[in-house]
Amino acid sequence: MSDNPFVAAVTADTFSAEVIGASKNAPVLVDFWADWCGPCKMLMPILDKLALEYDGRFRVAKVDTESERELAAAHGIRSLPTVKVFCDGVEVDEFMGALPERGVREVIERHIARPGDAEIEKATALAADDNRQGAISLLAAALASDPGYLKVRLALAEHQIEAGESAAAAEVLREVPMTSAQDPQVKRLRVRIELALSADATLDVESLRKKIEQTPDDLEARTQLAQCVMRDPEQVETAMTEFLEVIRRGRGNELAEQARSTLVQIFESLGARDERVSRYRRQLAQALN
Repeated sequence: MSDNPFVAAVTADTFSAEVIGASKNAPVLVDFWADWCGPCKMLMPILDKLALEYDGRFRVAKVDTESERELAAAHGIRSLPTVKVFCDGVEVDEFMGALPERGVREVIERHIARPGDAEIEKATALAADDNRQGAISLLAAALASDPGYLKVRLALAEHQIEAGESAAAAEVLREVPMTSAQDPQVKRLRVRIELALSADATLDVESLRKKIEQTPDDLEARTQLAQCVMRDPEQVETAMTEFLEVIRRGRGNELAEQARSTLVQIFESLGARDERVSRYRRQLAQALN
């Protein structure tokens, strides 16, 4: 075992202190390995080197799965090596296999503390005080100082979307590296941008409401109303309700199919954990049957 001060062997008895507790101060990468595993031995020196390089900004906890079978089973380990990342006492990320140094470094960079983290918190506070432009300016400066920090880039894009600056957000996300293109947050933000840019900003919401009140089966007006209001995060449910109504009344026509497609995009933009998604998915299934 390495004499690296930032690498330690852990067991079921020490896991709580060495991983759960320690991760509240700095990220802990838990390396599940075995002596017979060739790729494990390829990964070990990379973890050891990076732990020294980062000088305690993250730690490595090594679990020998041969002697700690129950601990490995408790964490669902099915292949070796598997590395799980813990922050603030919970598992937040993982990778399997012997990644090259660049790949391991990318995982680490996603979770270690950086100056931009404090700027994200400040921006959140500014936005809560109705100073969205102040939040955007703060994050733009933070991104200029650390252009490779994905977390700041995504925070800036999200505030820009909330401020109605979707075109600017699209430009910010254009610089997201290909290795992060499938990140769930990246995908959700890109869907939100696509939805916002597809809306016609020249339409008048109140005129559309009156038109629908007079002619409830005017599916084009309902579609336009939904597209208008979905730009406002506070009216996403109104938009989803209108799209559902288009689907119910259209029954398979072109506008109904467009409404279904847009509704699915909204689900993607909200994320699977949003309770509205499961609720409106059920209503969509009912509307289609």
